[in-house]
Amino acid sequence: MMKNIIFLLFLFFVYKNIVSQDKLPQTLSLSDVEKMAIQYNPALKKGDNRILSAEGRYLTGVSPQMPELSLSYDFVPAGSSLGNYEERSIEINQSIEFPLKLIHKGKKLNNEINIIASENDITSLNIINNVRRAYIILLQKQALIKIAEENYSVASEFKSKSSIRFDVGEATNLEKLTADVQHAQALNNLETLKNEYLIALSDMLYSVGIKQIYSDYNPVLLDSLTFKYFDESLESVIQISLKTNPLLTLSELRKNGAVMNRKIAISSFLPDLTIGYKRQSISGINNYYGINLGISLPLWFMFDQKGKVKEADAEIKVSEYEYDEIYLDVVNSTKKAYISLKNSEKQILLYKNTLLPESEEIFRIASTNYEIGEITYLEFLQSKQILITTKENYISALSNFNLNLIELEKALGRKLF
Repeated sequence: MMKNIIFLLFLFFVYKNIVSQDKLPQTLSLSDVEKMAIQYNPALKKGDNRILSAEGRYLTGVSPQMPELSLSYDFVPAGSSLGNYEERSIEINQSIEFPLKLIHKGKKLNNEINIIASENDITSLNIINNVRRAYIILLQKQALIKIAEENYSVASEFKSKSSIRFDVGEATNLEKLTADVQHAQALNNLETLKNEYLIALSDMLYSVGIKQIYSDYNPVLLDSLTFKYFDESLESVIQISLKTNPLLTLSELRKNGAVMNRKIAISSFLPDLTIGYKRQSISGINNYYGINLGISLPLWFMFDQKGKVKEADAEIKVSEYEYDEIYLDVVNSTKKAYISLKNSEKQILLYKNTLLPESEEIFRIASTNYEIGEITYLEFLQSKQILITTKENYISALSNFNLNLIELEKALGRKLF
């Protein structure tokens, strides 16, 4: 009966999760996507239960051993009932770990809870970073689609104009064919980008942890690719990362765990205790009792305890070297992310202040000159291609800036904007 109830509860929670996923919003901001990831991603839920499991191990580890209760009847004549005993004993014994052992064990188990919590923080950070990255790529594809639509509109207009010009004898067959090819290429590029957008959307839903298949889900994105100047110095960013990077925090906790293991190993030289109480009845007289005390002697310390200490010393050294490795990796990752971010800033400012305005002016002049017949169609196409390439490169620079910002946030272990 209990198994059936548990199974029904499981089905209820699964159904509830699926139903809630059916109510995905039709508009999505980056903040919405992050909240959805926290709600749906199974890795985060798994981490919460790992903490509960570690807390259970803590309670088990600090719990005293079960007492032993025994009842014995001795010297009972053959063929008679137990009531004809000569001697009856009721005994209870309790094994007690040396208190210092229990203290060290409790600290170690509590440190393991903190380790798992730190691992969960890293998992959460990675998931949020992946979701943010997927959303940025989705914004990039959306911006490129807008450029491709503009290009397709221009290509369609000039295909129509070149056809008319060819019919009245004002354009060559080469110009008409070139316009047709440009139109076909523009259409193909637009369709390709739309497919890439759908793939990027699927990647984002996967990063969020959505289980259902949404073949027709196409939300309106509320954000856009943005740029905000980052004015922190490299030295300050590195100092922040060394304080807040979760990998360093986790490594520090593992170092603490290795130190705890050594304390536990040293405490294995200490004896454990056993205490017991006995109540006896002998020949019908019930007022006999006894007490026993025991102590374990670490006679084989040359092998067991000494081996544990040696192992613990080596684990401490390993954890220290692992910390040094992570330290170097964090510094290097922070440097690379910072340099890439600053380079993206330069690219954005170059396109925004110089290349983009100049390309738009070139295209404007070329369009006017083509209309009045001062330049050829091929010259016009060249100016159009310059504008399209400049716009696409500007979008790529914006996207790279945001992606590099996410990499820097990963190195720091926290959001910057």
